[in-house]
Amino acid sequence: MGINVSKRSIKYAKFEPNKENPFTFRVPSIRSVYNIGKILGHGNFGVVREAVHIRENKKVAIKIIQKSIIKDKIETLLREIEILRKLDHPNIVKFYGAYEDDVNLYIAMELCSGRELFYKIINTDHIEEYKAQVIMRKILMAVNHLHANGIVHRDLKPDNILFESAEEGADIKLVDFGLSRVFKSKSKHFHTVVGTPFYMAPEILKGSYNYKCDLWSVGIIMYIMICRRLPFCEQFDCDTFKKIKSGNFDTDNELWKQASSDAKDLIQKLLEINPSKRLSAAQALNHPWFKSIPKAKISIDKPLLSSFQDYSKASLFQKQIWKIVAKILSFSDLKELKQKFLGLDKNLNGKITMKYFAKILKKSDHKLDQDEIKDLIKAIDIDQNGAISYSEFLAAALYSRHHLESDEIRTIYNLLDFNKKGFISSKDIELTFNRYGIKINTKSIMSEIRKTEEDTITYAEFIHTFA
Repeated sequence: MGINVSKRSIKYAKFEPNKENPFTFRVPSIRSVYNIGKILGHGNFGVVREAVHIRENKKVAIKIIQKSIIKDKIETLLREIEILRKLDHPNIVKFYGAYEDDVNLYIAMELCSGRELFYKIINTDHIEEYKAQVIMRKILMAVNHLHANGIVHRDLKPDNILFESAEEGADIKLVDFGLSRVFKSKSKHFHTVVGTPFYMAPEILKGSYNYKCDLWSVGIIMYIMICRRLPFCEQFDCDTFKKIKSGNFDTDNELWKQASSDAKDLIQKLLEINPSKRLSAAQALNHPWFKSIPKAKISIDKPLLSSFQDYSKASLFQKQIWKIVAKILSFSDLKELKQKFLGLDKNLNGKITMKYFAKILKKSDHKLDQDEIKDLIKAIDIDQNGAISYSEFLAAALYSRHHLESDEIRTIYNLLDFNKKGFISSKDIELTFNRYGIKINTKSIMSEIRKTEEDTITYAEFIHTFA
């Protein structure tokens, strides 16, 4: 069934902040927010459907979870939402918001119109090794970002890796964080046996494991791409777990024999039975198998620097708005900027370190002095955590490169005026920014826009902030 996106008159939902579940908006019915379409797939705890936001006319993927089925697991769903809000990487699905009505919980995310990696594997005679290298590098960068942020996925598999579009060479996105957990220390161990049997690390089956279980799953994915078969068994039977625990995978097939020695070496080091000896994502990314991939060009050209400098003079509210713009809108030059970000992400974990950013600026021909560089970096790092995130980089890079059209400004305003009152308050701003995992000082922001004590901003005043 298709999605009805007609412009007919609609009674919009009234959003209520949920006091019990702080990361969701309470709505009478999700159909007053989204037109719900076809089923895209099934994730942990729910079905995923295509949908169109009624006010914004934006296509999304929406995960629908029936509350009666998971009534004892509400905390798990809220944890998934909290994790999605925290992630910010080119190869991880974007989070757009969470809603709740009397029947279901809903998680709105970026729509990836390509198919799963699993579909590509089974519908391709053989994935050339150089193509597998590119895909695996992106998977590992996403996993490295997870682990750098203290998150373990626990269900990595080709079904949870989607292509952004159906185009050849489309980017990949890691999805489905329903089984993910947060860890504060790399020594933290988990004990619940979870995951998909064929991709579960042996230590999960033994009931004590840490974040390294994800690297085992990555090794399985790589083996499947290279050999077009599972490494331990093709069918699940009573011996499957026994074979996984042994760590002895199939090396007697023709595609394995044809694989390069570097590919075999990386798989063996990922499918290391001892987690302490298994490669981390960061170590795997430095493996010789990836050396033949052309490196992203490391440069900060004049137009990019000009945008950074203009952005540094913007108000805090403008910067925060542009951070949301970077998260939700699409731009023709996004692919180019993504490559620039990845070139500056020396540690391949989704963060540009201050030290490396300063080093590149010093090496450039822009003739900035030490104080100018320091001030520029401080202005881009909005949350002041000592590194530049992907959305912070995009916000600063897009600031002068892209003039927001009136419909785009209206889209942002509608996000803030979620109850369609015709104005926005400090509370609306706080709730909306919180929805995207952005901490703000609403008092400072309101004083930037309003010179009076009044706690409302009209659309005309909002537009003026972009003048």
